[in-house]
Amino acid sequence: MPSRIEAKVTIAKLLEVAYSKNKGMTTALMRSKGNVKVSVNQHGKVLMLGSVGVLTFSVEDALKSLGVKVRFISVSFSKVDEKNIKYKATFTFIKVASLSISGTFDIEEMILSCSGLLCRAARALKNRPEYIERELQRQVGGIM
Repeated sequence: MPSRIEAKVTIAKLLEVAYSKNKGMTTALMRSKGNVKVSVNQHGKVLMLGSVGVLTFSVEDALKSLGVKVRFISVSFSKVDEKNIKYKATFTFIKVASLSISGTFDIEEMILSCSGLLCRAARALKNRPEYIERELQRQVGGIM
């Protein structure tokens, strides 16, 4: 069995520098807010971790096909109300040029419309019959 040794250093919860025998030196920018953590590595791979699951995607190929070189990406999320999340993404191309995109989305609608395992479980919970809900409340109420 091959050994995998990796050393990681996180600086101010913002920059992670790691070295492993297999991958060499890697870096990632990280930002956390509440239950959501976003990190972007040196290859443009984005990792979003949250209580609803994990999302990964790469922006490098898409930007190369557009002929754009982005120097910095900033993404922020904030809670508007129980269902809506506000987001703002800022892409900095050179020191004086940047582009921002913002909007809101319904987190419940997004979770219920996706196709992953977590999303299917959320749809099943949302659409369960009322008698199951009453029985669950009765059982939980008996414990507490």
